Amino acid sequence: MYATRFRSSNGFIIFVVGAAVFTDMVLYGLIVPMLPYVLLDRVGLAPQDVQRWNSILLGSFGGALMIGSLVVGWIGDRVSTRQTPFLLGLIALGLSTLAIALTREIIVLLIARILQGLSSAVVYTVGYAILFDVIGSEKIGQAMGYLSMSQSLGLLVGPAVGGPLYECGGYFATFIPAFVLIAIEIGLRFVVVVPKRGQSEKEEDKRQEEEEGSRVTLLVKGYTANPLYGTSFPPQADIENIRTSASSENDTKCTTSQQPDHDLKSPSTTPTRNPLALLLSSPRILIACLALFIINTVLTAYDATIPIYIHTTFSLPASSASLLFLIIVAPFILSPISGSITDRYGPKSLATLGILITVFPVLGLAYVNASTPHAFSIIAIMLSIIGFANAMCLPALMAEVSLVVERMER
Repeated sequence: MYATRFRSSNGFIIFVVGAAVFTDMVLYGLIVPMLPYVLLDRVGLAPQDVQRWNSILLGSFGGALMIGSLVVGWIGDRVSTRQTPFLLGLIALGLSTLAIALTREIIVLLIARILQGLSSAVVYTVGYAILFDVIGSEKIGQAMGYLSMSQSLGLLVGPAVGGPLYECGGYFATFIPAFVLIAIEIGLRFVVVVPKRGQSEKEEDKRQEEEEGSRVTLLVKGYTANPLYGTSFPPQADIENIRTSASSENDTKCTTSQQPDHDLKSPSTTPTRNPLALLLSSPRILIACLALFIINTVLTAYDATIPIYIHTTFSLPASSASLLFLIIVAPFILSPISGSITDRYGPKSLATLGILITVFPVLGLAYVNASTPHAFSIIAIMLSIIGFANAMCLPALMAEVSLVVERMER
């Protein structure tokens, strides 16, 4: 009984979803910094083709992630438990990693990167949905902060391990940590007990009904002590009035606890609308998604350019590119703090401040070149500021999307 309770506890579920994000990001961090070197030395591309194919491989991952998120989200809303697609995503991740580790063909690399994008779509879409089912809106910001921290730790470990392993042990040795993490993740996904969809809501409704029943009982007991009735039980009509009063009070509390939002329409007024169209009709959803798109575009742009720029401009090895990736993601360790602030004060302020701070180092990087004194150090400082700003705004933006969706479902 205790083991089952632990396996289905909020803390353990957060840990398992965080471990999934961590594993996914470790694999991403292992592969991205060494892609240009793999294309040159292992696949045998001409130097002038490396940038093009590096961008194609990164773009295929992003495209598969975007399209896969829509498909996986649609499937996740139509299955009784989210644990099955969560496990299938891990299988796809293992197969794609094995293909990248063994192949020397550019087409197989492309297919494997697409498969990795689909598996990442499962991790993020289903993983976040599981968290929201279990945690709810009350502490979703802090939960998103832990996921952002897991993401940053994965990106910290991936480049830190991948670069030195590639230089010292060769190409295949780079993937040993990946296969170990996948094996651990398989065990965790079989151990965790994910509640079926709607189970958490039913438990909450049951708890509210029990509270209402207790309140009615207390009111009736208080009523029997009224001198008007002496020791006799109150009339049945008065009991019904008490029950109706308690129920009305509860409904009033639920209604007043929700902040009015003009762009959130009741689901009952639009029963035939497509869920995606309903989401896109909310300005808050559109703004949050646009902000997430811009931030992730900036980050993935550096994924495509930093390794090649460091290699061609400064003639530095893969480990130096890995160091810059570490500098970007290190501030994400502070994400749980950002999530806690979001839960307390709302997502708007942190998200706005983080995006504004991002603007200045992004513009500053455009003026740094090989002739700039201490160019590598300046690049590192600029990237660390970008990482800090994104650690502020990403948990807030993800929480904003989750909160709007929850209010729409009400």
